[in-house]
Amino acid sequence: MITGVTVKHYLFCPAIVRIEELGFRERVTEAMQEGSEVDKEKVVNFLFPMLKAKEIIKKPIYKYKDLVGSPDFVLKFSYHYSPLDVKNTDRVGMDHKAQVLYYAYLMEKSGLVVKEGMLYYTSGKFIRLPYTDNERRYIERLIVKIREAREGRIKVIQPVRKCVNCGFFQYCRPKRVGKFYEV
Repeated sequence: MITGVTVKHYLFCPAIVRIEELGFRERVTEAMQEGSEVDKEKVVNFLFPMLKAKEIIKKPIYKYKDLVGSPDFVLKFSYHYSPLDVKNTDRVGMDHKAQVLYYAYLMEKSGLVVKEGMLYYTSGKFIRLPYTDNERRYIERLIVKIREAREGRIKVIQPVRKCVNCGFFQYCRPKRVGKFYEV
């Protein structure tokens, strides 16, 4: 199964996808624990009046073939739906954006009309991401690359500083080459 977390992990480092495919799991860090303890209900209650959604659906699960995803919330508007993910960080990352667009893709494959994805950061940042043909094609290409990575058909080169803080470092055992690690 490819999940929203798989998408996020792939964008951090494609080697993680292969490591997970082999059955290894990430060590849980203090920051990850804090992120799971965020009161997401409070956040969505704060955002609800501002967004003018008709309904909020909490943690729905969407499936399509070997793809599955569960955004924190789905907002139902008059003529479309939008996934909303809450992040407990102030760092806006491409991995977060791709994750919420992946949820939009799954929702669309489930027959829903999706016009945008949304990210709310507990630091107060709110981001709306349009969901168009370009984003759909991006997610489809990303899914193909993730499948290749799961099969081990990748070569990864990462900066040392990125690898040493990775929760999969102990399983990956990359080879150091100067200021980089190679997998």
